[in-house]
Amino acid sequence: MSYCETHALAVGYSAPLLQDIALQAERGKILVLIGPNGAGKSTVLKTLAGQLAPQGGAVLLDGQSLTDYTPAARARKLALMLPHTPRTELTTCFEVAAAGRYPYTGRLGILTAADKAAVREALALVQAQELADRDFTRISDGQRQRVLLARAVCQQPELLLLDEPTSFLDVKGKAELMESLRTLARERNIAIIVTLHELELARKLADAVVCVSPRGVSAVLTPQEAFAEENVRTLFGLSAEQYAALFGKTAAKPKFEHYIRSGQKLLRCGYTTGTCAALGAAGAARLLLTGRAPETVGLRTPKGLVVEVAPQFCRLTAAGAECAIVKDGGDDVDATTGLPVIAAVALRPDAPHTVTIDGGVGVGRVTKPGLDQPVGAAAINHVPRQMIAEALHREAEAAGYDGGFAVVISVDGGEEAAKRTFNPHLGVEGGLSVLGTSGIVEPMSQQALLDSLQLEIHQAALRSRRLILAPGNYGLDYLAENLKELREIPVVKISNFIGDALDMAASEQFEQVLLVGHVGKLVKLAGGIMNTHSRQADCRTELFCTHAALCGADTVTCRALMDAATTDACLAVLDGAGLRGPVMASLLDAIQTHLDRRAAGAFTVGAVVFSNRSGPLGQTKNADTLLKMWKEG
Repeated sequence: MSYCETHALAVGYSAPLLQDIALQAERGKILVLIGPNGAGKSTVLKTLAGQLAPQGGAVLLDGQSLTDYTPAARARKLALMLPHTPRTELTTCFEVAAAGRYPYTGRLGILTAADKAAVREALALVQAQELADRDFTRISDGQRQRVLLARAVCQQPELLLLDEPTSFLDVKGKAELMESLRTLARERNIAIIVTLHELELARKLADAVVCVSPRGVSAVLTPQEAFAEENVRTLFGLSAEQYAALFGKTAAKPKFEHYIRSGQKLLRCGYTTGTCAALGAAGAARLLLTGRAPETVGLRTPKGLVVEVAPQFCRLTAAGAECAIVKDGGDDVDATTGLPVIAAVALRPDAPHTVTIDGGVGVGRVTKPGLDQPVGAAAINHVPRQMIAEALHREAEAAGYDGGFAVVISVDGGEEAAKRTFNPHLGVEGGLSVLGTSGIVEPMSQQALLDSLQLEIHQAALRSRRLILAPGNYGLDYLAENLKELREIPVVKISNFIGDALDMAASEQFEQVLLVGHVGKLVKLAGGIMNTHSRQADCRTELFCTHAALCGADTVTCRALMDAATTDACLAVLDGAGLRGPVMASLLDAIQTHLDRRAAGAFTVGAVVFSNRSGPLGQTKNADTLLKMWKEG
């Protein structure tokens, strides 16, 4: 008989992500949710636990709607174990596990002798009794998973929900976890629902399976049905060759499976060169400290997502060990995708708890001030450096090693790949930058472009308190031909990100900013549109029409403007009506108004507008003032 079941359940946040979910979990059985990351497994689990409200339908727990339970009553019925529980300060593992007893301790939270015995029993069940007095913040991630499972067991739930509990566990740890879950299900008659991304482990653990994909949620399947080749290939979008590589005799680690939505599409994320460097450092250190090359290495990225991959190689060297991790950019393929990021690690017993990091072949050197690292340093940004150091400290702690490490990061093919990036322009010579603030690459993200733009504006601020912004090459060409006297003022090409560029100029404390651009982009500013990409808005003809009407244009002229295909065609219509001058003046006034609003008094800003066909079209009042001042020196 089902202990937990759903009726026409819809889950999501502001809108349904998955609908018509009908699953059942029985006491004494283990139900496993499988499917690509990002498809909604965790969202389903959090809805079953009551952390997220259903977007539709109902969750029944022991025959009663989940919403009818008080929080305390719910806590005595179910426990949820998530992989990203925040770390606490100055708390022992016993105290963390004991938090699971609070539904039974009353308002003061005082543990009785029976409560303490239940905590010790739970820690023993998950083979974590030796951790009881250890600081929870100073144990490995795998050990932390065991303590969190013990906390869930302490609640004495009748339903246990676990989200990817095998993250960071080694082979022995995973085997012990499987044994613990089977004991909880069989001997304590607990219903267990668990999400897993390791199909071989899921196959061995599951009594029943539900498949979750962007296309929807399956009915409850038998393991034979769920793990049939055709179903797995459909669920994960694998070709026959990929399936054979993953599950044949030469099985390989599956690709990173986390997705984001972009419009109607689901796009696979990747991981940064910084994540690769940290994973490689961990793999090389583990080989040095244990004498065994790891089959996989994993870490939790700053974004909170777990990345676990198989090294391309991990081997001893004359100086220590080196481990290579191939960069996977997901669906955001760039110059670094597919390149091996190699971490060479040497032990430094004479330098306790220290980590020195440098760049090798294929990693660039900083040659200009204003970047993340000082001039002369390897272009390995501070977040990857922190990830590398943290990964090495975890390996050292797990092995009982008190010494330090020396790390050199290289990128095979990085010097050639760097020629296809912004690096030479930004002042990074000889190779790639090792980057990543979140550790994860989100496809179709604008963040990389904005990061580069921020660097260029920062570097310009080191030279001058004046700045020229040009959306594209047209603006650069116009400056070179018509405003040669301004060549000493730094110019930054900003693409469509006008509003972001103005915000960055404010943060860098520029005093005067001039925007020089083609009318096709800058006319949008008259409507307050600060990202001029056509995906954001394309109201050029509407703006021409509105301002023409304000200047006395008749219906025929307005209709002709609305029907025009380009801004040059709009100008031709205005010329025919004798209205170009007043309409451009009206548009320029509106542009100035919106620029002033965005600058918010941080600096003086103006705009120069031109057309490739018609030449100069005018400039705002502030642009007049700035140009006169700048030309006078």
